[in-house]
This record gives sequence, C-alpha cells and structure tokens, in this order.
Amino acid sequence: MTCSEFQRDLEPFLDNEAGLATALEMQRHIEQCPACESFFADRLAVRRCLQNPELRYRPAADLQDQIHQMLLNENGIRPHSSMFDRFFRFRVPTWLLPAVAGAAAVLILWAGSITFSPRVSSINGSGLAEQLVSNHLRSLVGNHLMDVVSTDQHTVKPWFAGKLSFSPPVFDFSDQGFKLIGGRLDYLGKNEIAAIVYQHRQHYINLFVWPAQPGQTQEIMTEKEGYNLYGWTANGLTLWAVTDAEPETLKAFVELQKRTEK
Repeated sequence: MTCSEFQRDLEPFLDNEAGLATALEMQRHIEQCPACESFFADRLAVRRCLQNPELRYRPAADLQDQIHQMLLNENGIRPHSSMFDRFFRFRVPTWLLPAVAGAAAVLILWAGSITFSPRVSSINGSGLAEQLVSNHLRSLVGNHLMDVVSTDQHTVKPWFAGKLSFSPPVFDFSDQGFKLIGGRLDYLGKNEIAAIVYQHRQHYINLFVWPAQPGQTQEIMTEKEGYNLYGWTANGLTLWAVTDAEPETLKAFVELQKRTEK
C-alpha cells in the first residue's frame, strides 16, 4: 500500500466501511510510515473531538411541537390530521422552504434518536467477525487503543457514563494475568459501542460491548485472519472478545469475565 492509497482509504477505514483486507494493509503500512502515522493521528484527533457528547446539539423536548404548530398555523391544516398528513398535505411557500428543510432535518434526527434503539447486533455471522477484527486492528494502528488510560476499574467504568446508553462491565484480572489498561468508544456500523482493553503478556484483548437483542443467547467462538473471537450475552448485553492470543488464552479470559458477571 502506498501513502496515497492509505490517505484515500483512511476515511472509509475510520467510518468502519473498509474491508478486513484493507484494514490489514493499512496496519502494515502505518507501522512502516511515520508520515502516514502522523496523518492518521491528526484525523483521529479531529474525529474524537467532534464525537464529544458535549459538542452535540440537543434540541429542547418541545421543539417538535413548536415547529408542527408553526406549520399548522401557516397552512391551515386541521388539528386532528395525522403527523404524516400534516407533513405531506400542505403546500409550503417557496420562501419558507429553507427553514422547513432545516427544521425537518432536526426533527428527523431528534425523533430517530428517541424512537429507534440501535440494533447493532443485527450484524451477524462472518460479517460481524470481520467488522470486529477490523475494529481491533484499527485500535492497534498507531497505538490508539484507549480514550481513557487506567488500570483502575473504578476509573474506567465511570468514564463511559453519559457517553453510552448502557453500562459496560469493567473488571481487572491482573492477578490472573489479564491486566485492565483502559477503554474507549468504538463503533459497530454507525452505532457507538464500548471497548474495554486488556493486556496479556504481549497480546491485547479488545472486549466490545453493546446492548443485546431480546432472546439473543448464542455463544460463538471463531477465528478470522489469525485473530480469535469469542461472543456471548450476559445481563442484557452482547460481548465479544477479540485478540491474537491463543484460543485457550481467550477462553480463560472469557471464563473469568463470565464468573465475575454473575
């Protein structure tokens, strides 16, 4: 992979849209190219700043009703009409189109964030394994494993509070050879998930966590491109551990995690 190819593929890579083969090539390239490592670090820093929840605009709860009422008054729509009738049946004056378009975009994003809960676990099978390995590789590129660096579970777990709609399990297994070293926000598709990071000798383990779908109980152990993965559910959460350590090492880590979760 050349530097121009790396820079061309970086945005899809950061958006979780690059395939596993591309992710592997990018990891190899950045290990050999300080210029692209710096380029990657700069882009990642900007993205992390933009992902800060404090920078996101959250409209007031009554904004939707206010805009609906404004449109009703402007166009004389009957109050008992459905929301879709109200939205599609009136004719918007040309001068009002930019304002309505902006208001509609805000409403769609706001209503979508409230009405629909993300179903990130709908990605399944080999597609899910490939995505998680790609995420694991991305975290290793340029040593960008963690947003919060700590061996204290009472520091890492609270860090996720307010950043996610769920509370991921965070434990330290240093005495058993699996040292907690931090955590970060990651993405599966376009949805935020938790990644808790452990170290076992020279190997890193990413424990990815997100809300489980109802009735999801399947346990899976698989391998993808030399990386081992173990997925299970517990306490309403889906958990997947990914590492390049041996399968028996991964199983030992998962068993520790399961025993502590009970």
